[in-house]
Amino acid sequence: MEVAWAGQVWAVRQVGPTGTGRVYRCPGCQHEVGADVAHTVVWPVDGMQQLDNRRHWHTVCWSARERRRPGGSFA
Repeated sequence: MEVAWAGQVWAVRQVGPTGTGRVYRCPGCQHEVGADVAHTVVWPVDGMQQLDNRRHWHTVCWSARERRRPGGSFA
């Protein structure tokens, strides 16, 4: 799915839990997002499409992104 937000178009994908053991930092709340929980992965459609530019959000934080502006990530 694609979503227009913060002046860009973003690809948005819901991912389920995996056993990779990876941990990400949610741009909405700055807390950890473990790969073992379902969450939302977001990246800009134009430009920065490399794997490094994906951001892993708690699904609730992504839903509240207008109130939880990213701190330290892109937006």
